[in-house]
Amino acid sequence: MAGEEDRGDGEPVSLVTVRVQYLEDTDPFACANFPEPRRAPTCTLDGALPLGAQIPALHRLLGAPLKLEDCALQVSPSGYYLDPELSLEEQREMLEGFFEEISKGRKPTLILRTQLSVRVNAILEKLYGSSGPELRRSLFSLKQIFQEDKDLVPEFVHSEGLSCLIRVGAAADHNYQSYILRALGQLMLFVDGMLGVVAHTETVQWLYTLCASLSRLVVKTALKLLLVFVEYSESNAPLFIRAVNSVASTTGAPPWANLVSILEEKNGADPELLVYTVTLINKTLGALPDQDSFYDVTDALEQQGMEALVQRHLSKAGTDVDLRAQLVLYENALRLEDGDLEEAVTGGRRTTRRKPSSEEGKRSRRSLEVRSPEPGSTGPASPVVSTSTTSPVLLTSPTSSPVGPAPPPSPASSPVGPASGLHSTLSLFPTISVAPSSDSSCERSVYKLHQTAPVWAPESPPVPQVPTGEARLEARFLENVAAAETEKQAALAQGRAETLAGAMPDDMDGRPAPDGPALPTKRKTVKLFWRELKLAGVRGGSGSRFGPSPTLWASLEPVSVDTARLEHLFESRAKDVLPSKKAGEGRRTMTTVLDPKRSNAINIGLTTLPPVHVIKAALLNFDEFAVSKDGIEKLLTMMPTEEERQKIEEAQLANPDIPLGPAENFLMTLASIGGLAARLQLWAFKLDYDSMEREIAEPLFDLKVGMEQLVQNATFRCILATLLAVGNFLNGSQSSGFELSYLEKVSEVKDTVRRQPLLHHLCALVLQARPDSSDLYSEIPALARCAKVDFEQLTENLGQLERRSRAAEDSLRSLAKHELAPALRARLTHFLAHCTRRVAMLRIVHRRVCNRFHAFLLYLGYTAEAAREVRIMQFCHTLREFALEYRTCRDRVLQQQQKRATYRERNKTRGRMITETEKFSGVAGETPSKPSVPVAVSSGLGEGDADSHATMKSLLASKPEDATHGRRSRGMVQSSSPVMPTAVGPSTVPLEEPPGSSLPSDTSDEIMDLLVQSVTKSSPRALAARERKRSRGNRKSLRRTLKSGLGEDLVQALGLSKGPGLEV
Repeated sequence: MAGEEDRGDGEPVSLVTVRVQYLEDTDPFACANFPEPRRAPTCTLDGALPLGAQIPALHRLLGAPLKLEDCALQVSPSGYYLDPELSLEEQREMLEGFFEEISKGRKPTLILRTQLSVRVNAILEKLYGSSGPELRRSLFSLKQIFQEDKDLVPEFVHSEGLSCLIRVGAAADHNYQSYILRALGQLMLFVDGMLGVVAHTETVQWLYTLCASLSRLVVKTALKLLLVFVEYSESNAPLFIRAVNSVASTTGAPPWANLVSILEEKNGADPELLVYTVTLINKTLGALPDQDSFYDVTDALEQQGMEALVQRHLSKAGTDVDLRAQLVLYENALRLEDGDLEEAVTGGRRTTRRKPSSEEGKRSRRSLEVRSPEPGSTGPASPVVSTSTTSPVLLTSPTSSPVGPAPPPSPASSPVGPASGLHSTLSLFPTISVAPSSDSSCERSVYKLHQTAPVWAPESPPVPQVPTGEARLEARFLENVAAAETEKQAALAQGRAETLAGAMPDDMDGRPAPDGPALPTKRKTVKLFWRELKLAGVRGGSGSRFGPSPTLWASLEPVSVDTARLEHLFESRAKDVLPSKKAGEGRRTMTTVLDPKRSNAINIGLTTLPPVHVIKAALLNFDEFAVSKDGIEKLLTMMPTEEERQKIEEAQLANPDIPLGPAENFLMTLASIGGLAARLQLWAFKLDYDSMEREIAEPLFDLKVGMEQLVQNATFRCILATLLAVGNFLNGSQSSGFELSYLEKVSEVKDTVRRQPLLHHLCALVLQARPDSSDLYSEIPALARCAKVDFEQLTENLGQLERRSRAAEDSLRSLAKHELAPALRARLTHFLAHCTRRVAMLRIVHRRVCNRFHAFLLYLGYTAEAAREVRIMQFCHTLREFALEYRTCRDRVLQQQQKRATYRERNKTRGRMITETEKFSGVAGETPSKPSVPVAVSSGLGEGDADSHATMKSLLASKPEDATHGRRSRGMVQSSSPVMPTAVGPSTVPLEEPPGSSLPSDTSDEIMDLLVQSVTKSSPRALAARERKRSRGNRKSLRRTLKSGLGEDLVQALGLSKGPGLEV
């Protein structure tokens, strides 16, 4: 960035003198209205440095009690927030008024305050984290916060503020909901807030839900907001219908039930509510583009008795004039759509509406289906087998028997197959109760052993059923118990046998004892200390996915072994072991002749190598799977020398009975292999060849492709042409080109005004000339990879590859006199011949690519002498670094352009109210102008917005009696007291007003009343004069269909025909 560049070159720098103040707004709900200090100090800003680098100095100058990382600069009085990542010069387009004051010799004012995002997050945290009176005060002051700072509205919408309001309002009472609706109304008065509500469907759904509230004030405010929402744009009507249908599907109530309940006056009569409700329905119907959508809404209303409600209000004496007009409008619109009302009656032009994209010619499902009562929450439960203390059932045995003393355990009487100790175990575990459950938590109930009921009952025969998870758990538990008992019995039997065998006298010579048969004696043998698997009772089980048997062990066939031989071989000879001191004296030492360091290095290397005999076999057969490439390299460093071999042989001859040490044995094994060095070198070359060839071929291929990419790149050509034009102008010359080595210095040249590098202006010019140009770096990846390759070292590697190839051929010839399998010799001969051809081809490719690069430099304008001095790596590195810098600078230029476009787009709606749009433009003329003072200095408008500021002042200064004169007949109190118009009416109670609050004259509520008044006072003739495209079956309304039946055309379209006994 410019702020990080060297400023000591003496070039002129643009300086701007401004006044600075700070505004303590860390807590948005306790924000000061006026910035401090009152006498603003002056300071000088660098117009070329990013503002983020200058904010710390302003913070120290003012001593502001704000967090430095949360600070932002705001221009007063326009309220524009400066971008801290850009300099003042880079934001000149957005600061025309700011620089105009500077040109007049004035000192504009900058306000140091908290960033918008930080303040919005503080608001959301306060709303989410507070409750009770604190939440009440926060919600009540939220509307004023939006009034004071118009830039807070889009940031609040962008930060999911609407979701916060809905979440807080859903769990609050009607007083809190009223405050939230006031704040939401203030948001919707701004175009940014209205667009946010349009994009947030949940807000519209919540407003419709509030229409069923018991508080008339909440219902009235929600209806007003919905009226303004639908009237703002015709595309909002389908959004409102989708919101109504979504709420209906969630709650199970009929669509539009909340509005119908208002018309039924279940909570008392209120003419204003009735007028707003019918107007909302008419406005929604009037904006629908197709006939099916129109009939979907009207049929849903007719199913809930809309016709009777309309007739009741029309026949009632003293019905409000506006209500009567809206009801007549609804009736006329329905008759007009059915064709019962002539076009001339409406007196308006009928515009064609499009057909629905699907379901053409069909009636709405909502109007044809008969609503059925919701199914109950209970239903037939799935059968569950359970055990308890009152009805115990045996869970593992297929038979049942009465409870009695258990017989002694035997394999034949076991009820679980091979488990022989079940009956004796039943006395230890009298009851196993498993409570059935549909989840995996049933395991916890297997071990409930506190119940005392018998394990099985004779009166309840078992019912065959599919084994469940519970049954498997019970079976596994009982099998484990049976296996444990079997092991216990076997251990007892073996212990008795060993005790009897030990008690026999030694002089019996195998004769049978007089008291019984002779027991087979078994010598003590070496034990295998494995971990025995508990597999009792699974041999007769079902198969698994791996085979017909449940386990691998169950599928094994019995094997007979020579037990006598095993007994002889593995007889335990613990008594024959000599005492420890004699064993130490008789221990034989190993023959070691190597140096300790050499021996230690070999022993360490052996830890990562296969056994010695495996190494020898692998070397003889060139087995790549036995010894890896790293192993071969390690073996090359561990090869025995002739001196070491002679020493080991002499020591072995001197002490033939003493074994060699591990290192000596390893060296002698290697020495016994014929042509060891040749084998290892040949094998190493065979393993290294692919990687060595790839390290040479890939950079050469990248260089070839990179030259083609650079020549064919349109962005690179445009960059060179633009830079050449700029340089010719600055130098006052007519050069035809320049060496590409100058690309390294493009980012070092800076302009003398904004201190921007030449590369920045180059990017801007290229983007202006070719908007479709790329970032260059992504289109030359091959050259970027070549910048990391030393091509001089690559040439040396190619020569080394040729030398190693010839050495490998010599090694193969030297191995010919040693024992070598014919197939292996043929394979190695073919491999070396293939390598020789490929190395020769690599040499040709290398020469041709280097010649092509030399020709490429000549094509770029280099002289022959200069081209010979250019190193490939340096050339590619220069292009790579330039492409990287160009991409970074291009992204920054695009970001600035995007910010300017965003600013221009944002400035179209910044602080703009919906009364300034064409839809509500007539409202501004109804309010008398009255001078008013802005609430905060930072929220006012600049001099360039004088017209819109005057319009805003006239809107915000309208008097209550002017704004509400059309509602006096419906209970509005004629008073000039500073009370919200929406809170005044026959349904207003003192508890819904904040206690002890003295509000200023809140003109935003008056503006909302004027908007609603303009909607309700709209001409019925203009709303009804719209024709919708009829569906294929010439669909009619539900009311007309029920009264007149189906028409002939619809009967034919539905495939029905009148026959005997069939009445359509």
